[in-house]
Amino acid sequence: MNAHRLLKAAKKVCEIKTVFRFPYVHLICISSRFNEVELDDRELDFCRSIKINVAELRKILHNSLLSLRLLTADEFLEEYPNNKNRGHHWLSALIDQELKEISSTEEPSTRIKVIHFYGYKGGQARSTLLGLLSTTLAEDGWKVLVVDSDIEAPSLDIIYARTSRTLSSTLLGVIQSTSDIIPERVRTPEGSGYVDLLACRPKLAEFDIDASAFALRCALEPMIIEDAAKRIVEFAIENKYDALLIDHRSGLSPVPLPWMNTLPGPTVVCVRLDEQWRPAEHFIKSVLRTNSANPGVFVSWKPDDENLDSYRHRNNPQIDALLEILVEAISEAAEISDSFEEEAEISSVELEDHWIVWSYDSAFRQSRLPEKNQLSGLSIESLNKLRSILNVSYKITESSAENTLLLSPSGASDEGDLIQTEALRELSVHNNSISYILGRKGTGKTRLLRELSKAGVGEPLLVDSNSKDNKGLKSPSPELTRAADLYKDTPEKLWWHLLSAAIDAPETSTDELGRLFSQEMEQPTSDDPILRILEKIEGKSKRTFLIDGLETAFNAKLIFTYTEALFRFIQTVETDSRLSKYIHLKLFIRSDLVGRGFQNIEQQLHGKSLYLSWDTQKIFNFILSRISRIQWYKEQFPSLIEDIEENRADILKGSLPTEECEVLLMKAFPEKIRRNNLATKTFLKTYFADSASDRPEISTSDKLRYYPRVFDKFLQVIADPQPTDVGSFQGSQTEEGKGKISQSLIFIAHEAAAREYLSQLQSELNYLVSLSDDFSENQAKIKALLDAFEGLKTPFKLDECVSELTAKVNIDKRDIRTAIERMKNLGMFEDRPDYPGQLRVGRLFKSSLKMKYVRGKK
Repeated sequence: MNAHRLLKAAKKVCEIKTVFRFPYVHLICISSRFNEVELDDRELDFCRSIKINVAELRKILHNSLLSLRLLTADEFLEEYPNNKNRGHHWLSALIDQELKEISSTEEPSTRIKVIHFYGYKGGQARSTLLGLLSTTLAEDGWKVLVVDSDIEAPSLDIIYARTSRTLSSTLLGVIQSTSDIIPERVRTPEGSGYVDLLACRPKLAEFDIDASAFALRCALEPMIIEDAAKRIVEFAIENKYDALLIDHRSGLSPVPLPWMNTLPGPTVVCVRLDEQWRPAEHFIKSVLRTNSANPGVFVSWKPDDENLDSYRHRNNPQIDALLEILVEAISEAAEISDSFEEEAEISSVELEDHWIVWSYDSAFRQSRLPEKNQLSGLSIESLNKLRSILNVSYKITESSAENTLLLSPSGASDEGDLIQTEALRELSVHNNSISYILGRKGTGKTRLLRELSKAGVGEPLLVDSNSKDNKGLKSPSPELTRAADLYKDTPEKLWWHLLSAAIDAPETSTDELGRLFSQEMEQPTSDDPILRILEKIEGKSKRTFLIDGLETAFNAKLIFTYTEALFRFIQTVETDSRLSKYIHLKLFIRSDLVGRGFQNIEQQLHGKSLYLSWDTQKIFNFILSRISRIQWYKEQFPSLIEDIEENRADILKGSLPTEECEVLLMKAFPEKIRRNNLATKTFLKTYFADSASDRPEISTSDKLRYYPRVFDKFLQVIADPQPTDVGSFQGSQTEEGKGKISQSLIFIAHEAAAREYLSQLQSELNYLVSLSDDFSENQAKIKALLDAFEGLKTPFKLDECVSELTAKVNIDKRDIRTAIERMKNLGMFEDRPDYPGQLRVGRLFKSSLKMKYVRGKK
């Protein structure tokens, strides 16, 4: 038996408490069985209970620096009245971790932002990263105090190119209490911010003995670090610093944990993905558990110019394993919260933004600490992400009645502000050559078509059924249903006849186009519509026609037939100069249907396609634009609305930086979601997104993709929490005394938005998945299949999931497998990286499908 097994056995026979009294951990076993029992007899009784002899027990206690105390409840209260540790060490931290003892999940109330930097192994650019962050904060007006607590190999004086010569400007001087604290100014950028350094020790050789004694004292007297930390933070608050950054020794140095427990704050854990960190898994977790409110973030420096996607794919198992450590730290803290709910448990998928890759950057060849303007775009992006997770994105300065617009669940009738995305700017140029606009459901294809129609860039030919503009043929429509049946053997003819009708309709109004299309269907079967089209367009002005709504135009049996025919039809128009001179077609299509073109689809799309997607910056700008148009937010958060109006020009361009958007959003939203102990910024980024991209990302490492429609519903429910199919909200919409949106309302609104989005996808699955020839029966079976996912585990092996679903619903296994593949193409499921044959539910659909996340499933 060893200490680990001793703890497991002891937990089964009595209540366990631990108190650290350097150098021992007092292992306190509390039980009524010890009433009026002598100490020796208690020990014998305990040994019998855990099936061990006294000699072996004492040997384990000696080897593990444990002091066993066998007490009654009253004796415990008498001997340990405050139950407080005296000092902190890896030994006590690991035992607490074993017993799952954790402190409060509330954010520390210090008036200064504390950030720790740690790495289990050296040489991982930990100090360099601290230096970069400190100078960037100073440029944004922050007053930053940096402490070099790497007592064995200090380096910040070299990083900042400063040499400390006096005790007063060093941590050693604080420990010895020989003088006042006088840090050295090492960075003074333009503006009010600056960086001050408290180096580890003076550089002069005459202090070598003092430094050696300092290192030994830290091992023998851990309280000296705690005392120094308290003195330094008092100094920092008194001198009005905004942030305190602490550089720690790597490995199992006795110094980091006393700092981290005395001054809790998020930890930046620098780790090279070389597998050598794995033995330190529980030590890293001990670091993260010191601040459960916001444990920290992992940063990995990519050593060369390897492609980012290749680097990530190659290291996915390590990245997932690291994030699982963070998940456990956050989840353990959440479980002791009164607000915890099991279904709110998070997974590594939700925390992917907490692993940041720092790409190879040649700027570090020229300087140990390059200026921000010397860094590459990817380095700046990584730095901004780090600031966001650490909640230091904002700048610090010295001074530091309109009707509600209807927010529609359909882009066909949405009247909210339009964010000027790159797609809109490119497509708004008259005579642009883009023919294929691809995107997942909810990315804004339909709204984009409406705007192009209004701007005169094109005329609607086929439109979403919810369109209120009276332009284009509705999808579905009686005319289209009739045509689908009429041309099922020659599907391209449907598109040629529809185009012929549109050429005869000066403005493609819905009624007129429907009438002319019906006339086209009366043409004899021998009719060649292409010849008639050529005659009609000769000498006329060029016209651009817009096609949308394909997803609901045909039933599941015919949709792929007519999709393939549509691509062949468009290719003919594009390649026949007699047609392309007078006609341009723009197809707005869901990206999963594109693969159903034909064998030359990639060549057909090349140079003429545009992929719609919303990254974090664009979606946060979108949220702000919508908030400012809803009356409830205007009434509750006037200061936020005022700030939005001041930045409206940038917001409507989608160019307000993510970090500035987050600062504004936190004026309405709480900093943290107590229910799962997750930062609200992370919640907004990950719970509304998926990471399955429609195309390879070249210029950014931001893989998250969002759906504006989901955020629309989310904001609506918060502003007007009417009963939804996920439940009714009772109580105030804002938290009493805090003035922020209610945490429980945030979850109800998210679940309502996710459920509505699933419902909208279900309407398209009715046309995409064929489980019955009868449309009504097909709808019922698809709904039953979606409902059957409730309670199933994710991640999952496909074969196992299909078998479980088959047992729940009366649907053939092959049909279920095909349906899951179609759902995967829609983003509902995605491959689990590095686990062949396994899938996981898309992060947006976990709550709406009611699947249960299982941590560590292989």
